[in-house]
Amino acid sequence: MQSPRSWIKIAITVQLLGYVFDAIWHGLVQPVVEPETFRDMTRHLATVHLPLYVGALGVLVTTGMALLQAGRARGGGLAIAFGGAVVSTAAEAWHAYSHLQMDTHTGPIAGSLSFVGFLVAAIATWLELRRRAPRSTIERRRAA
Repeated sequence: MQSPRSWIKIAITVQLLGYVFDAIWHGLVQPVVEPETFRDMTRHLATVHLPLYVGALGVLVTTGMALLQAGRARGGGLAIAFGGAVVSTAAEAWHAYSHLQMDTHTGPIAGSLSFVGFLVAAIATWLELRRRAPRSTIERRRAA
């Protein structure tokens, strides 16, 4: 079984790929085209946006589980990562809800907020993993 750190990295990668796929779809494949019916919008969200939603939920769950395992004493960076994941996931939920209401005006705001939360989660995770990474043999020898 993989460590919580590995699962967090996988979830962050899935969410990042979701952003890339979404940007390519909306920027190159279907620029300026938005679904016009509830059914089409549902299909659009369940296909084009699905990798992003899976990634955001994955980051939320994995950082939350890692934070619970680490406990209060060692979870500083993980708490920030979890907070970023909460912001990102909530913004994606807002984004999906507004799209299902056929409102495309708040989409860019929600998408931007989601990406900011993602960046907070990714950077905090990266810093936490660097801080907790075992020192190399050479560094241990120098310290001795």
